[in-house]
Amino acid sequence: MNQIQKPRAPAGNSLPEFEAVLPMTRRAQVAETLRNLILSGRLAPGTQLVESRLASRLGVSRGSVREALWELIDQGLLINRPYAGAFVVSVDEKTMTEVFSLRGALERYCFTQLWPRRNETFRREFTARHKALVKTIRARKHFDAIEAEMHFHSYPYEFSGDAVLLAVWRQLSKKIQLSFAMSQVIVRGVEFISTSESFIAVALADDLDAMHREIDRHLELGVIAVKKLLRYNSAGAGD
Repeated sequence: MNQIQKPRAPAGNSLPEFEAVLPMTRRAQVAETLRNLILSGRLAPGTQLVESRLASRLGVSRGSVREALWELIDQGLLINRPYAGAFVVSVDEKTMTEVFSLRGALERYCFTQLWPRRNETFRREFTARHKALVKTIRARKHFDAIEAEMHFHSYPYEFSGDAVLLAVWRQLSKKIQLSFAMSQVIVRGVEFISTSESFIAVALADDLDAMHREIDRHLELGVIAVKKLLRYNSAGAGD
């Protein structure tokens, strides 16, 4: 009589087979390096990126650099000008006004959704991120302040639990971070700390309408700062 054989359990709690995790390609490394430089403001809008110079500086092939540049072009951080090459994207006043307007609508919706669910976890983490932002500003670490500001403003979207809202925020965040990079020289000072403290104070209080007004005020100051910088740069270019 044939006996039914039970399937054997994997020995030693072994895991099923997975494909090997490949190391980051040279193209991906170059793209990540350039992305961080652009979003931190170290590569200013309008900067030309020359393949041969980047390849020599980074110690990689021109092919890896070329592929990385096209990746960043696809992401909207670079533009390709025929017969001239790749340049860090320059944002004009109209684009930035539109970005801030869309961000305002998103942020009002985000806080409306999370408002009744704010708890001690929200207050503790949002406050901690704000303190980290203030610390970088007081230390005059301008590039670190850009990342800290993004980290601070991302938290309501992370806490909201709305995956679609968070995805939209992340898609918009590169343009927003570019605006931070552009305006950080103007607005990242003692006056900005006061503005930021007002924002978090209202966010932790009990008046949702006041929060909506504070969002509008906060973003209006950002638009003013970016417009001021764009006009200053335009006047400087004409001299």
